[in-house]
Amino acid sequence: MNTVIGELLACKKELAYEVVYVDVDHETTNRYRIKMNPTTLFLDDSGVELYRIEGFKETEEVWNLFGQIEEGSLRSEAPREENRETTETYTIYLFQNGNAVPVETTVINKTSVKAPRITAIKQLLRTRPEGFDNPFPADTSLERVSFHHNSCIVTLRSTNKVSMEETDRMKTLLAHTLAVYGISEIKLEWMKPSN
Repeated sequence: MNTVIGELLACKKELAYEVVYVDVDHETTNRYRIKMNPTTLFLDDSGVELYRIEGFKETEEVWNLFGQIEEGSLRSEAPREENRETTETYTIYLFQNGNAVPVETTVINKTSVKAPRITAIKQLLRTRPEGFDNPFPADTSLERVSFHHNSCIVTLRSTNKVSMEETDRMKTLLAHTLAVYGISEIKLEWMKPSN
Protein backbone atom coordinates (compact mmCIF):
# COMPACT_ATOMS: atom_id res chain seq x y z
CA MET A 1 0.00 0.00 0.00
CA ASN A 2 2.98 2.34 0.41
CA THR A 3 3.20 2.86 -3.37
CA VAL A 4 -0.53 3.57 -3.68
CA ILE A 5 -0.53 5.98 -0.71
CA GLY A 6 2.62 7.64 -2.12
CA GLU A 7 0.71 8.35 -5.34
CA LEU A 8 -2.14 9.87 -3.34
CA LEU A 9 0.25 12.01 -1.27
CA ALA A 10 1.98 13.30 -4.41
CA CYS A 11 -1.28 14.99 -5.40
CA LYS A 12 -2.67 15.75 -1.95
CA LYS A 13 0.17 17.63 -0.28
CA GLU A 14 -1.99 18.58 2.72
CA LEU A 15 -2.13 14.94 3.87
CA ALA A 16 0.25 13.52 6.45
CA TYR A 17 1.27 9.86 6.34
CA GLU A 18 2.78 7.68 9.04
CA VAL A 19 3.64 3.99 8.94
CA VAL A 20 2.87 2.10 12.15
CA TYR A 21 4.11 -1.47 12.50
CA VAL A 22 1.35 -3.48 14.15
CA ASP A 23 3.77 -5.96 15.69
CA VAL A 24 5.83 -3.14 17.24
CA ASP A 25 3.35 -0.42 18.23
CA HIS A 26 0.77 -2.43 20.16
CA GLU A 27 -0.77 0.66 21.77
CA THR A 28 -1.77 2.29 18.46
CA THR A 29 -2.81 -1.06 16.98
CA ASN A 30 -5.11 -1.76 19.92
CA ARG A 31 -6.43 1.82 20.26
CA TYR A 32 -7.70 1.75 16.66
CA ARG A 33 -8.67 -1.94 16.99
CA ILE A 34 -6.73 -2.95 13.90
CA LYS A 35 -7.35 -6.56 12.95
CA MET A 36 -5.56 -6.90 9.60
CA ASN A 37 -2.18 -6.07 8.12
CA PRO A 38 -2.05 -3.81 6.20
CA THR A 39 -4.71 -1.42 7.42
CA THR A 40 -4.72 2.17 6.19
CA LEU A 41 -6.51 4.62 8.48
CA PHE A 42 -7.79 8.01 7.42
CA LEU A 43 -7.93 10.21 10.53
CA ASP A 44 -9.12 13.75 11.13
CA ASP A 45 -6.84 16.37 12.75
CA SER A 46 -7.76 15.15 16.24
CA GLY A 47 -7.00 11.48 15.49
CA VAL A 48 -10.60 10.34 15.07
CA GLU A 49 -10.99 7.65 12.45
CA LEU A 50 -12.88 8.70 9.35
CA TYR A 51 -12.42 5.51 7.37
CA ARG A 52 -10.15 2.48 7.06
CA ILE A 53 -8.96 0.32 4.21
CA GLU A 54 -8.13 -3.24 5.21
CA GLY A 55 -5.85 -5.16 2.90
CA PHE A 56 -4.37 -4.08 -0.40
CA LYS A 57 -6.25 -1.89 -2.88
CA GLU A 58 -5.37 -0.51 -6.31
CA THR A 59 -4.64 3.20 -6.78
CA GLU A 60 -7.91 3.96 -8.58
CA GLU A 61 -9.97 2.37 -5.84
CA VAL A 62 -8.10 4.31 -3.12
CA TRP A 63 -8.64 7.55 -5.07
CA ASN A 64 -12.39 6.84 -5.28
CA LEU A 65 -12.59 6.02 -1.57
CA PHE A 66 -10.61 9.14 -0.64
CA GLY A 67 -12.98 11.30 -2.71
CA GLN A 68 -15.93 9.88 -0.79
CA ILE A 69 -14.14 10.46 2.52
CA GLU A 70 -13.43 14.09 1.56
CA GLU A 71 -17.05 14.76 0.66
CA GLY A 72 -18.23 13.08 3.87
CA SER A 73 -20.26 10.36 2.19
CA LEU A 74 -18.05 7.52 3.45
CA ARG A 75 -17.35 6.87 7.13
CA SER A 76 -16.11 3.92 9.16
CA GLU A 77 -18.58 1.60 10.73
CA ALA A 78 -18.65 1.64 14.51
CA PRO A 79 -18.05 0.13 16.98
CA ARG A 80 -15.25 -2.39 16.48
CA GLU A 81 -14.50 -5.27 18.81
CA GLU A 82 -11.57 -4.72 21.15
CA ASN A 83 -8.32 -6.50 20.37
CA ARG A 84 -7.45 -9.43 22.58
CA GLU A 85 -4.12 -10.82 23.65
CA THR A 86 -3.61 -14.40 22.47
CA THR A 87 -1.00 -17.10 22.83
CA GLU A 88 0.08 -18.52 19.46
CA THR A 89 2.12 -21.60 18.66
CA TYR A 90 4.65 -21.72 15.82
CA THR A 91 6.89 -24.46 14.52
CA ILE A 92 10.34 -23.28 13.55
CA TYR A 93 13.39 -25.30 12.54
CA LEU A 94 16.76 -25.35 14.28
CA PHE A 95 19.78 -27.58 13.84
CA GLN A 96 20.32 -30.54 16.12
CA ASN A 97 23.22 -32.88 15.40
CA GLY A 98 23.59 -31.22 11.99
CA ASN A 99 19.97 -31.77 10.93
CA ALA A 100 17.16 -29.23 10.66
CA VAL A 101 14.49 -30.37 13.13
CA PRO A 102 11.12 -28.86 14.12
CA VAL A 103 10.87 -26.95 17.40
CA GLU A 104 7.54 -25.75 18.76
CA THR A 105 7.54 -22.20 20.15
CA THR A 106 4.89 -19.96 21.66
CA VAL A 107 4.50 -16.22 21.47
CA ILE A 108 2.09 -13.84 23.16
CA ASN A 109 0.38 -11.69 20.54
CA LYS A 110 -0.62 -8.44 22.25
CA THR A 111 -2.96 -7.52 19.38
CA SER A 112 -5.58 -9.30 17.29
CA VAL A 113 -3.48 -8.97 14.14
CA LYS A 114 -2.15 -12.25 12.80
CA ALA A 115 1.10 -12.15 10.81
CA PRO A 116 2.18 -15.80 10.96
CA ARG A 117 5.03 -15.72 8.43
CA ILE A 118 6.66 -12.68 10.03
CA THR A 119 6.08 -14.01 13.54
CA ALA A 120 7.62 -17.36 12.59
CA ILE A 121 10.73 -15.56 11.28
CA LYS A 122 10.99 -13.52 14.47
CA GLN A 123 10.64 -16.67 16.57
CA LEU A 124 13.40 -18.30 14.52
CA LEU A 125 15.71 -15.35 15.17
CA ARG A 126 15.24 -15.35 18.95
CA THR A 127 14.70 -18.99 19.94
CA ARG A 128 17.79 -20.64 21.46
CA PRO A 129 16.86 -23.78 23.39
CA GLU A 130 19.61 -25.89 24.91
CA GLY A 131 20.80 -28.72 22.67
CA PHE A 132 19.96 -26.91 19.44
CA ASP A 133 22.10 -24.80 17.11
CA ASN A 134 20.69 -21.51 15.88
CA PRO A 135 23.17 -19.97 13.37
CA PHE A 136 21.56 -16.51 13.48
CA PRO A 137 23.65 -14.15 15.64
CA ALA A 138 21.86 -13.40 18.93
CA ASP A 139 21.57 -9.70 18.07
CA THR A 140 19.91 -10.32 14.67
CA SER A 141 16.87 -8.18 13.98
CA LEU A 142 14.31 -8.48 11.22
CA GLU A 143 14.43 -5.23 9.26
CA ARG A 144 12.16 -6.04 6.35
CA VAL A 145 10.46 -8.96 4.66
CA SER A 146 8.81 -9.05 1.28
CA PHE A 147 6.63 -11.93 0.11
CA HIS A 148 5.69 -12.56 -3.50
CA HIS A 149 3.83 -15.77 -4.35
CA ASN A 150 6.14 -18.61 -3.22
CA SER A 151 9.24 -16.47 -2.62
CA CYS A 152 10.42 -14.02 -0.02
CA ILE A 153 13.26 -11.62 0.59
CA VAL A 154 14.28 -11.42 4.25
CA THR A 155 16.42 -8.46 5.27
CA LEU A 156 18.26 -8.76 8.57
CA ARG A 157 20.66 -6.67 10.65
CA SER A 158 23.42 -7.79 13.01
CA THR A 159 26.63 -6.31 14.36
CA ASN A 160 28.34 -9.66 13.74
CA LYS A 161 30.04 -10.68 10.50
CA VAL A 162 28.27 -13.61 8.87
CA SER A 163 30.05 -16.03 6.54
CA MET A 164 28.54 -17.46 3.36
CA GLU A 165 28.42 -20.89 5.02
CA GLU A 166 26.46 -19.48 7.98
CA THR A 167 24.17 -17.62 5.59
CA ASP A 168 23.43 -20.87 3.74
CA ARG A 169 22.60 -22.57 7.05
CA MET A 170 20.28 -19.69 7.95
CA LYS A 171 18.53 -19.94 4.57
CA THR A 172 18.02 -23.67 5.19
CA LEU A 173 16.25 -22.96 8.48
CA LEU A 174 14.18 -20.17 6.94
CA ALA A 175 13.15 -22.47 4.08
CA HIS A 176 12.06 -25.24 6.45
CA THR A 177 10.26 -22.79 8.76
CA LEU A 178 8.39 -20.99 5.95
CA ALA A 179 7.56 -24.08 3.85
CA VAL A 180 4.27 -24.53 5.74
CA TYR A 181 3.22 -21.10 4.38
CA GLY A 182 3.97 -22.08 0.77
CA ILE A 183 7.33 -20.29 0.61
CA SER A 184 9.93 -22.25 -1.35
CA GLU A 185 12.39 -19.56 -2.49
CA ILE A 186 14.34 -17.55 0.10
CA LYS A 187 16.67 -14.64 -0.50
CA LEU A 188 18.55 -13.46 2.56
CA GLU A 189 20.00 -9.94 2.69
CA TRP A 190 21.99 -8.19 5.40
CA MET A 191 21.86 -4.48 6.21
CA LYS A 192 24.96 -2.78 7.49
CA PRO A 193 24.84 -2.12 11.23
CA SER A 194 23.75 1.40 12.14
CA ASN A 195 26.38 3.45 13.90
